[in-house]
Amino acid sequence: MKIEFEQPLDFALEVIETDEQVPSMRVSLQVVVTQFQNTCKYEGTFWIECTAWDGFTKSLRGALDEAVELRDMGGCFFLAIKKSDEYLFFVWEYTKMDVGGGRQMKIEFKSVIDHEVLSRIRNEFLEFPVWW
Repeated sequence: MKIEFEQPLDFALEVIETDEQVPSMRVSLQVVVTQFQNTCKYEGTFWIECTAWDGFTKSLRGALDEAVELRDMGGCFFLAIKKSDEYLFFVWEYTKMDVGGGRQMKIEFKSVIDHEVLSRIRNEFLEFPVWW
């Protein structure tokens, strides 16, 4: 069970574990952003509640009048598709700090997307096989 797309960034999300007690899935995410002569790469795992996933995909089926958002259970991962008056935006963020707060990391990516890219992203999420 994997979601992959290459625009506006290289994105690969795969389920690696599930939990029936708190209906959720542990996912592995790999993101590569290449821009100009720079590359930023993220690899990590986190948990997403099945209800959050359902809310996200339900919103994706709509007209996108409001932002469509997906967050992980720990509040580190954030994915959104937002609409302004003129543009559609794809937003991905990952924020993490250690227990003491001495080390912090934040990655933020935002890109204008067209309806073709939106359609590819939408299809990847909507065709994802859910088991709950």
